[in-house]
Amino acid sequence: GVLAGGYVQVDETPVDYLEPGFGRARQGYLWTGNRPGGDVFYRWETSRATACLDNVIPVDFTGTVQCDGYAAYRAFANSRGTAIELAGCWAHVRRKFYEALESAPRTAGWILRQIQHLYRVEAALREGKAGPQLRAAVRAHQSRPIIARLERVLIKLKTSGRHLPQSSLGTAMDYTLGRWRTLEVYLH
Repeated sequence: GVLAGGYVQVDETPVDYLEPGFGRARQGYLWTGNRPGGDVFYRWETSRATACLDNVIPVDFTGTVQCDGYAAYRAFANSRGTAIELAGCWAHVRRKFYEALESAPRTAGWILRQIQHLYRVEAALREGKAGPQLRAAVRAHQSRPIIARLERVLIKLKTSGRHLPQSSLGTAMDYTLGRWRTLEVYLH
């Protein structure tokens, strides 16, 4: 199954639904679990509360859950002790900086190029059907320096005070730095 390999990508999507006798549409969530190159599962829940994840991910699951920065995932992982490691999603980070591109084209553009370099490394690994050892070696040699440089620049930008925290670039930096440890998980 999807959860057998110890690694799953999870996300939730809001969906309006009708409940008899309620009189108007309500919002529920379709939770999706995916193993890249493998199966997908869906789970319907009427909310996106942390408790819903107990229905999405079985109590005996141990491994890595790749997810966005929604706080319910952190609370869920904390409730499971050391059984679950969260891995951040670079696509969500990329989207935040893409949204900042118009207001800060040079800075957001540079950051997007760094993320593009990471994506190219992964594309080459997939294309070459690299195994786990080669993936780890290439990531250590090529991706880790990009990520280290990106972290240094983001910290420097954040502490410079040149970008307001509520600006699109400030929001993107806060989102990214707040999830930094989870974004590095894929390196190992």
